[in-house]
Amino acid sequence: MFRSAESLFRPRSIAILGASESGGSGWPRAIFHNLEHAGFPAKVYLINPNRTELWGQRVYPGFAALPEPVDLALTIIPAEGIPEALTEGAAHGLKAALVFAARFGEGGDADGATRAAVLKRLAEDKGLRLCGPNCMGALSIHEKLLLYPAPRVRALPAGPVGVVFQSGGTFQYWLQQAAIRGLGFSYAVSSGNELDLDIADYVDFLVEDDKTRLIACMVEGIRRGEAFMRAAEKALARGKPIILVKIGRSEAGSRATQSHTGALAGDDAVFDAMCRRVGVTRCHSLDDMIETGLAFQAGRIPDGARVAMVGYSGGAKGLFLDYAAEAGLELARLAPETLARLRPMIDRGVKPDNPLDTGAGMAGRPQVFIDITTIIAADPGVDIVTMQGQLPATADERGSPEDFAPVARATTKPVLIFGRTAQNVGEHSRAFQAAAGMPFLQGLPETARALKALIDYGASRRHPPAPLPAPRGDRANLEAQRLDQLFAAHALTPPRSARADDADAAARAAAAIGFPVAVKIVSPAASHKTEIGGVALDLATPEAVVAAARAMAARLRAAHPGATIEGFLVQEMVQGVEMIVGVREDPQFGPFMLVGLGGIMVEVLKDVALHLLPVDVAAARAMIDALRGRALLGAFRGRAPADVEAAARAIAGLSTIFLDHRDWLSDLEVNPLIVLAAGRGVRAVDIRPVRRAG
Repeated sequence: MFRSAESLFRPRSIAILGASESGGSGWPRAIFHNLEHAGFPAKVYLINPNRTELWGQRVYPGFAALPEPVDLALTIIPAEGIPEALTEGAAHGLKAALVFAARFGEGGDADGATRAAVLKRLAEDKGLRLCGPNCMGALSIHEKLLLYPAPRVRALPAGPVGVVFQSGGTFQYWLQQAAIRGLGFSYAVSSGNELDLDIADYVDFLVEDDKTRLIACMVEGIRRGEAFMRAAEKALARGKPIILVKIGRSEAGSRATQSHTGALAGDDAVFDAMCRRVGVTRCHSLDDMIETGLAFQAGRIPDGARVAMVGYSGGAKGLFLDYAAEAGLELARLAPETLARLRPMIDRGVKPDNPLDTGAGMAGRPQVFIDITTIIAADPGVDIVTMQGQLPATADERGSPEDFAPVARATTKPVLIFGRTAQNVGEHSRAFQAAAGMPFLQGLPETARALKALIDYGASRRHPPAPLPAPRGDRANLEAQRLDQLFAAHALTPPRSARADDADAAARAAAAIGFPVAVKIVSPAASHKTEIGGVALDLATPEAVVAAARAMAARLRAAHPGATIEGFLVQEMVQGVEMIVGVREDPQFGPFMLVGLGGIMVEVLKDVALHLLPVDVAAARAMIDALRGRALLGAFRGRAPADVEAAARAIAGLSTIFLDHRDWLSDLEVNPLIVLAAGRGVRAVDIRPVRRAG
């Protein structure tokens, strides 16, 4: 499933293909001097058929002339010459190549697609591992292999963060800014178009690497969804968080992604569900990924979700409450003993509470502020703490790391320090942060989101994803006469119903069921019945049933001349809250559940929740609670609350049915699922199974 990136990140020998003073706008020279600056941590050979000597070294005409096979080739030549050059390299023992050039099929370029096909064959037939094309290089910081065409990467510090960016232009800029804030790196790669090695391979390499403890990615599209999920699950099991920013959240962004690299962004809601399943943290922005990275780099993961905030600004407290609500944070309730200890320590007139505003005077009393924060961190009802603080920009500013460090030493819980806004950070600031032993995050909204990221990751670690069970259902269960029984056995009770061959038989069936009833036409031409007027509701008499059935048959024949009408379905009318519950297969990430409130809520407002299968009752409850219109299921304008527990059991039941029968089903939907009053259950009114072709 995974291809090794070993020769890319840890080569013992390197060939610079296209070595010249001016080739690639000076890129060969820049990379050579980066390697020279590091003391040539790998053997370096220069290849250029038009030169014999360069930078004091011999230049070879091609791979055949090299004194030994090389592990990695840096191909800094025009795209047209790369297929032939790498074919020669593969024939002489080349293991991997880093392809900087573009024009390998992006944007529908036919000639480029032909070149790409040659490289793919080399990868498949010869085992030549390829990074790129259309990438900006790779960095092995601990090994001092700086295969990037600019000297500024020499300043990047070694550390625990592995980085994979599918955007080459943003790659180095983000690394530089993240380093300024205090992140350190193990490996980093600009993966480009990923003709061979892709993000799943790179993540797998970083998970296996002992020096890497955190993985940061910028993603445009996932080419192998299952492989990425397996790599992410492995990272979760080993306690290596993955944080990422994804392009393509909007329709326009998705189109831009595809035109840039040919990568399909896919359905963003499904991608989001995949991330939640495998414990991947999605970051709001590149800035957020730096702040969240600092929070994770500190290495502490909370055991629960209860947050405490300590500050000395009433405005900061109010803003934090707003951002905490947006992020979905749970605020801790401080124990009476904690509150009693705090009262004599804070300013008069300030009520001890969480979030805690200690009063403005505390800004000048750092020891008391530390004592207060330490007391709150020790509260058994607190899982994670954030405290107000500011990094000094210069050594002249007052303050010491010891104004903060005692809190981290006094607890094993995560402690994040927040600033109210972003600030300039320099070398002194980074040293101060390192000595304090805690991350100083910039901005309250960023802090709230970082807190939520740590909390959600901790929950994912405690509750890793369950594997998909093997299908075990009988195909006969999908036949009409057994479908109702199958659904009823999984908490999806159908309404009382009967099939009728014609309008008169429908009236007799309605009388047997009891009025009022609903009537639906049954025809292969009416898969979406409401669109052709194939549903009539709340019919109270036999005459109304006959008239409705005949009218919908006439409408169907007018819309689809020659359509076959198999009859009518007569069902009891049920009153409750309409929901839509469906399962289908995503081509990248597998089966997923969609839950929404019916009618305008799903059609116009797109108020839906998604979750990859399997979905148990607890996950189903969480999906229902995530709906913006969740209040409609509660007591509303004198109406009794709906049976949410029965709805959750029904959603979990649909998950089981689909997984049992996914060999034969591609789509399974209940629309509507009527949720009755509390204690009365649900009714699966309209079941639509779509069988796989063949």
